[in-house]
Amino acid sequence: MQAPTAASELFELLQKSELLSAEQVRKVVRKLELSDDMPPEDVARALVQNRIVTPFQAERLLEGRYRGFVIDGYRVREVLGVGGMGCVYIAEDPEHNRKVALKVMSSQHAMDAGMLARMKLEALAGMQIKHPNVIETYRIDSTGAVNYMVMEFMRGISLHELVALHGPVKWYMACDIFRQVAKGLNAAHELGIIHRDIKPANVLINSEGVAKLLDFGLAKIEGRAGEEFSLAMIFGHDCLGTPDYIAPEQAVDSSKIDATADLYSLGCTLYVALTGRVPYPEKTNAAKIAAHQNKTYRPIQDIRKDVPDEVVAIVDRLMSKNPKDRFQSAAELVDALKPFSKRRPVKFEFRQLVTLRAKQARDKETRVESQKAARATGPRSSITSASGWLNNPSHHFSAEVDTHAGDDTPAIRQPAPPRPRSVPMADANPPAVRPTQKNRTNVPKGWSLRRFKTKQSFPLKRVKTRIGNSDECEIKMRGTVVDNRQCYLEYDGSCWKLHQESRSQPTFVNGKPAAHTELRHGSKISFSDGSGFEVISISDMEKSQTFRRNALLLLALGALAGAAVAAFQLLN
Repeated sequence: MQAPTAASELFELLQKSELLSAEQVRKVVRKLELSDDMPPEDVARALVQNRIVTPFQAERLLEGRYRGFVIDGYRVREVLGVGGMGCVYIAEDPEHNRKVALKVMSSQHAMDAGMLARMKLEALAGMQIKHPNVIETYRIDSTGAVNYMVMEFMRGISLHELVALHGPVKWYMACDIFRQVAKGLNAAHELGIIHRDIKPANVLINSEGVAKLLDFGLAKIEGRAGEEFSLAMIFGHDCLGTPDYIAPEQAVDSSKIDATADLYSLGCTLYVALTGRVPYPEKTNAAKIAAHQNKTYRPIQDIRKDVPDEVVAIVDRLMSKNPKDRFQSAAELVDALKPFSKRRPVKFEFRQLVTLRAKQARDKETRVESQKAARATGPRSSITSASGWLNNPSHHFSAEVDTHAGDDTPAIRQPAPPRPRSVPMADANPPAVRPTQKNRTNVPKGWSLRRFKTKQSFPLKRVKTRIGNSDECEIKMRGTVVDNRQCYLEYDGSCWKLHQESRSQPTFVNGKPAAHTELRHGSKISFSDGSGFEVISISDMEKSQTFRRNALLLLALGALAGAAVAAFQLLN
């Protein structure tokens, strides 16, 4: 269906989506005093402001989409995250009157045997392990068109995001987080389940400091030889895992490992929590794997002086290349971390986090659509991607919120202007939004970035300038530790702001980790290896120089006046 042009068409979409029944629509129309001749945007705004639909739902209804809002009775509210399999949504479970995390496999992976095997393994492990430090899985099912998994919903931030947005974790908090994860891991190991993919992205922490382990999609499960065989046939026996965290023996043969391989990965993850860096920042996956087997990582004390020697010794033991030299069980690690652990609240804005994740979902969908179009019509420029949709309020409802406590439905902060052109949507997948107009904001003249060491200057001539290692970035940082898409600078009509994009490498502004930060003349943007830029404004520099010249002139005039007075006094 095409995007609605009248309120009556929006009401029809609401019924088709199964978000509201016909009777509920009539009640809402009477209560909010809506009419068929109102613009659909005004109706959608009223529905969101009164928390009848979410901004996620409103956007899709305004684009003419009505499928995928209800999956086997689960009512999809908004995007919670995005991963390799597809998207995870916050959904309502009406049968049990609770919110759940609904993991939906994307249509592009619907026939992918490897992804289906991973989802099945993740569900099997998650349903077996009943522990407060492991995200529970309730069920796995399929509608025939969509494969999905229902999991415990936790308002949390991943360790990956926490370090990327705020830098290294205080050592006593890190010890507490990993003590909790080790408890959950021990429960898995006691059931004969080896995780095989422990990394910062798979550790979730809530605002009270409670940590949970998730994503058993690569798990080795005792007694499930069939699933292990399926993974081996699809991915091979070797190197199941993530190169930055994989144990040396796991990279050789992932089917012949024991619990100590998980403990090695846990050590690498703890190293990242304490230092903000991966232990082996090599350029390629092959080089990373070889480094785990042959190289020595940079000592924690070289990066952080405040971490106690005993905690450093725990990390060193976990990351021993010989499995026999490591802790032999997660229970041992729990005991070792106990004297150094302190539970503290973890500060993060859940709404802002969900907004960032939703942006990633949009970016991913845009890239998929671009790749499809490229295959169909030949090469296309990646510059036309709609990756900035969440950062430009002219394209969407704002997800920055004025929420009630415990409510995951944000209110709109400002009116939504004309909608983007609709793009066909596969069921339950977040669509790409492509702006129909170019951003008309005029970029101020005379702004640039200047490299610290080389003093090379990069003029800021676009509203949005991305920094990273990828060819799509306007400023490329070859030979540094920055991510492919590290961050971008955007001019919002009044000032320049830095927006973090990488979830693995932090960006610092004036020495502090930055996620969304206003920039001024003289601001210093740096990365974990010390490289970076100084923000330069020619007009501010000239003003500063003029001020200094005037100050010197006034000082000189003052000195002359003083000398004249002294001479006059001498003469008289």
